[in-house]
Amino acid sequence: MGSLGIRLDGVGWEEPTAQVLPRDPSIWPPRRRCLGPRYRMTPPNEQADPEGSSFSAEGSSIPNEGTGIPAEAEAQTSSPGTLDDGNQMPLQNPPSMDFWQAIYTRRSIRRFKPDPVPRELIDQVLHGGIWAPSSCNYQMWDLVVVDDPKINQELAQISSQMGNAPVNIVVAYGRGFSEENFANVQSAAALIENMSLAAGVLGLGSFWITQVGDADALRAKVGLPIDRWVVAVLALGYPKSVPQKGPKRRPLSQVTHYNHYAGKPIPSSADPAAWEPELLTIYQRARVLNGLRHNKPRAWEVHALDQALQDLLPQSEAATEQWLDVLPCTGILSDRMARKRKGTEWSVVERSNDVAAWCARRIKPAASSYLWPATGTEPTPAENQFDTLTCFFRLEGLRAAERSELMAQMFHWLKPGGRLLLGFVSKNSYHNWTEGLRSKGKGPGGVEYVLSPDPNIGPFEALAPAEVSALAKAAGFTTKGTLGLQATPTAEELTFRTRNFNPRLGSLVRGVGSVLRLLEFLPGLNKHRGRFQYRLYTRPKS
Repeated sequence: MGSLGIRLDGVGWEEPTAQVLPRDPSIWPPRRRCLGPRYRMTPPNEQADPEGSSFSAEGSSIPNEGTGIPAEAEAQTSSPGTLDDGNQMPLQNPPSMDFWQAIYTRRSIRRFKPDPVPRELIDQVLHGGIWAPSSCNYQMWDLVVVDDPKINQELAQISSQMGNAPVNIVVAYGRGFSEENFANVQSAAALIENMSLAAGVLGLGSFWITQVGDADALRAKVGLPIDRWVVAVLALGYPKSVPQKGPKRRPLSQVTHYNHYAGKPIPSSADPAAWEPELLTIYQRARVLNGLRHNKPRAWEVHALDQALQDLLPQSEAATEQWLDVLPCTGILSDRMARKRKGTEWSVVERSNDVAAWCARRIKPAASSYLWPATGTEPTPAENQFDTLTCFFRLEGLRAAERSELMAQMFHWLKPGGRLLLGFVSKNSYHNWTEGLRSKGKGPGGVEYVLSPDPNIGPFEALAPAEVSALAKAAGFTTKGTLGLQATPTAEELTFRTRNFNPRLGSLVRGVGSVLRLLEFLPGLNKHRGRFQYRLYTRPKS
């Protein structure tokens, strides 16, 4: 098989040898590196293009076994005898759009119509993509377009996000190319962004899928060789609806720094002790307002909430119960409780105005909103104001000092005789074991992936029941009831957690879970080892 000649504007590069890559990546050929500012790839005996174009296709013999260099494909859009040099657009007269309009009206589409997308439109999207910049102009991307419904159903078994659109574009990059500073990822990302913008101009919707599940299984499913690395998938189709407004953006003044960074570092640690209160407020505001407000309730968490309300917090006898939900974050549980307890006068208290306002609007009729900690300019809950308080899974995201402060504040917000229903994740449960697996590389990394129930966002640390009891006692509360639930993962949770596992492993994990659930019949297991712990506290009347 012939080799590929490389010209580097005066900088030499050892010519790669075509070979079949072994399955063990540790013995693959050396990484390809860009050693000069510009280069041109031309077949041997071919004069370099003075304009610096990427490939000279005529008469080339480009190897593809084990080199990561794409094999030549037959031109699908060019007329017979015409070489496709990448300049010819698939559509003769594609629609146009103002540049800024294309940027500011692009939306991530999560619900698509089932209608098939004509391939000429798909090709135009792809063509817009390949005109993106790439590291060293290698253009080592490959795009596998899946528009066969049967194959897409199989892809959805690898990652459920690939089951929403009629077209999935699998974006791959040659292994070993441009790995310094993740230049390969940068190159593929530029291509995907171009395709996303092109889709919007053509009246299509797109969704950038980064969680592709088992990437190696996906690679094999669509026939990509082992020397290609799956970077992401772009879902494509006709949108069922297009949001008129995009998510709020962090203000330009917060993200822009001229000549020197002037902000504070935001931790990536899941340890609450690493987070200053101000940074936690900024982080949670950004996460809630930029997408997480649309999270759907998780069935196993809803079941736990319903049981806690039923067992520990029966309907109040007050004519109009004044209820404050403390740090509801996305408002998922606030909305649930408001639907179950009609006639209650609701309020919420959060760390930022925007998040508090969002949660208040989520409740019908709209709730009152307050801020904590106090700023001196915004309303805060008054002492002796509320009959009932709820606070679910939020102590775990605070520093130790803030936990004590919040417990003391909740005591004073309650009327004498008022009730506080507190929910927390127990350190004595299986939670820390599963979080340990995630944090040590068995799951997605980063604080945004920390295992925690809604409505928590950000750092999270499971608490010992004795520690929570000590906090409540120090604040002045009296314990009136306890409830422990889910000492083992529910079937719904395991189905959710294993949705992107390969089928065999997912089936094994779910099978083990069904056996472990038999242990919940043991007396006292949920009370002492339940992951979700609920406590009913009251403020003494005198």
